[in-house]
Amino acid sequence: MKTLKKVAAVLAASMALNAVAFTGAFSASAEEDVTVIGTASLKGQMGTYGYWGEDNTGNSEDLTNKPVQITNEDKQYTASWEITGDGTGSIEFLMLEFDTNDDHFITKDTYPDLAITIDSVKVDGNEIDYKMSDNAVDYKYYANDTGTTRAYLLNTWNASGRKVTDISAETAVAQSVEVTFSVANVYAALPYGDLNEDGAVDTIDLLDLSLEVAQKGAGLPATFDDRKVKLADLDDSGDLDSTDIYYLLLHIAQSGAGITVDPFPVTVK
Repeated sequence: MKTLKKVAAVLAASMALNAVAFTGAFSASAEEDVTVIGTASLKGQMGTYGYWGEDNTGNSEDLTNKPVQITNEDKQYTASWEITGDGTGSIEFLMLEFDTNDDHFITKDTYPDLAITIDSVKVDGNEIDYKMSDNAVDYKYYANDTGTTRAYLLNTWNASGRKVTDISAETAVAQSVEVTFSVANVYAALPYGDLNEDGAVDTIDLLDLSLEVAQKGAGLPATFDDRKVKLADLDDSGDLDSTDIYYLLLHIAQSGAGITVDPFPVTVK
């Protein structure tokens, strides 16, 4: 009986491969030599001064945002705001947001061990009393098909469903706000679909996934370890099934046909 199940599993995998009339291959999403992966900016509102991202209509003309480029190294950075005018006697909302340069969003879905720590906060050049709370960082903030990490310093608006008051809303700012923070464990983006991690997503990976799914359906033991399951779970469902085979097959087919390759759902949410 076990032999028959194994034969059935292999046949199922072979049928999936036969759906592809060619052997397409393309470079995996991991880019080991990428240095700059994105930027970190202060965003929020303090009195009449506000900044919400590049080209946002809510940005103040009398506030200069100074973002910092984030690399794939463990490193400390400083992002800041400089303002002109009369200053403000209050801060309504303030966060540090990490924006990517590509589709590899700076979140824990891309970098599972990502760690952000806010080390110090300066107002008008003077360090203020600050202690980072345990729930200050949302490592998986998604909106408008975009993923970011947000580190909240003051969040009375309940964004991400969490309230953070690590700085006082009554903080007066005359000229500047400066936040120094550390980023750790920014490993290269997971090479989704590249199950054998040879640098290419191709029919070898498809065969491997199809066989694993078929064996599971036949009641045979799973063979993938945790990392391989993560690379193969292309719809981020927590399970390997025919949907993951479909996305991998589509990806390979599009690449082989020379057309635009759709990203896997796991990378774009």
